Amino acid sequence: MKKLIRNISCMLLVLSLLPLLSSCDNEDDVIGIFTGKTWKLSRLTNKDSNRQFYSGLWQDEKAERKSREALKTEGNFTLNFEGTELDGELMGTSVNGQGINSSVNGTWSADGKSQSLNFNLKISGSAESDALAKAFISGLQNVYKYEGDANSLTLYFKDGPTTRIMGFTPQQ
Repeated sequence: MKKLIRNISCMLLVLSLLPLLSSCDNEDDVIGIFTGKTWKLSRLTNKDSNRQFYSGLWQDEKAERKSREALKTEGNFTLNFEGTELDGELMGTSVNGQGINSSVNGTWSADGKSQSLNFNLKISGSAESDALAKAFISGLQNVYKYEGDANSLTLYFKDGPTTRIMGFTPQQ
């Protein structure tokens, strides 16, 4: 009987140590999140806000309606990421985005552990007069962090002392 109890105890000890022997990968699949789709802006608001857009973005309702119509237009307020991963290193990372009148092109880098995101962007085209488009382009230039998966992407950026977010979904 003592031998049986000892054997069971040893087996329980070994089984309890198994989780320690397996490792957990807490790193995001950066390529899977960013590439292979066109991301369409769905919200631009303050961090921790449930609103679609932050208060004070537009000067009046007419400007808001104009922005919302432009947001519905295919190709506006979009981001596309390209890149591959080789042995944990991001390669060939390019990003391009489109506001209404202006576009951004450049490179990107992301860290799947810390969820940091950096853009090196050049703006081309006409200056944006639309408030949402201005905030979109300005926000892209100040992104420092991301959260997301293959179905939603949130970019964090600083607007002066305020932390804002841009939410994206894959364009349908």
